[in-house]
Amino acid sequence: MRPKMQCIILLTVLSLVFLHYMPTAFSLPDESDFHSYWYNHGAEITRFELEQSRYGEIHPGHAILIFVTEPFLPDIHVKSDYKSSRLKSIPVLKLNFIKRFDTGIYDYSMMKSVFTPIPTEKQQYVKTLKVSTTRQDWCGHVYLQYNLDGDRYNVKQYSYFEKEGDKTITIPSVHLEDEIWTCIRIAPETLPIGDVKMIPGSFFTTLRMIDIGEEKAVAELINKKEGERGDVSLYTVTYPSLRRTLSIRFNRHFPHDILSWSETYPSGSGKNAEVLTTNARRTHAVVMDYWNKNSVKDIELRKELGLPR
Repeated sequence: MRPKMQCIILLTVLSLVFLHYMPTAFSLPDESDFHSYWYNHGAEITRFELEQSRYGEIHPGHAILIFVTEPFLPDIHVKSDYKSSRLKSIPVLKLNFIKRFDTGIYDYSMMKSVFTPIPTEKQQYVKTLKVSTTRQDWCGHVYLQYNLDGDRYNVKQYSYFEKEGDKTITIPSVHLEDEIWTCIRIAPETLPIGDVKMIPGSFFTTLRMIDIGEEKAVAELINKKEGERGDVSLYTVTYPSLRRTLSIRFNRHFPHDILSWSETYPSGSGKNAEVLTTNARRTHAVVMDYWNKNSVKDIELRKELGLPR
């Protein structure tokens, strides 16, 4: 074979390999719909009735999803608070995901924040920049944070458990389960499908105290009609090695609001472990500037979300 032909073949193969491993860029959301919904000086706040598996049983509770846009500094991974730094910021969709549930006499409080860039004509960030997660119960608390650094995430983990310990590690910047929620709201057509490598959700890893790292998973997106609800999408991720499946049901049409989710995996330990399913169903939703509703009189607004005073 001639050298020129060998060179052409080599370049073709390298190009295919590059395209295979190159992250899929977000498509630009429809500007008019997206801007009018997400840049309205308010946050979307949704309450879910929660049935949480823990210690081999199902425990009642509630979950809150708070989606809001904000300016974010990609070099130091914090919100831009000052006009002097605003020009260096990029728009992100932030998710604050809160879970509260009781286990017998004591309760759990969990929260994670996910910061996913919103694509614009000026920039095409394709990876979530930061995830931070906390868990508190009567035994103690845990803190976990991912920061994107090129082709990897730098991870810091602090825990009162010896097994979790205080760790600093790096993991590859493959798909994050934690960013599925924000990707659904920005551009669900970019969700990974088929055989994928994914980092399991941080709520799951800290509850099960498993090592953080990529896992082989199978992802599927199904569109269907549900009576009066209309067009609904169901995104499912299955981790064979973890015996775990996460399914998120959401509105197929913009703004792709999340309706419910379920999560199935072995709960408990040893011989008492059995496969249980956590379920969450939407009960209330509002859009408001909650950060301005912090006076005593505003406590009445909690009724709009079905929350106790």
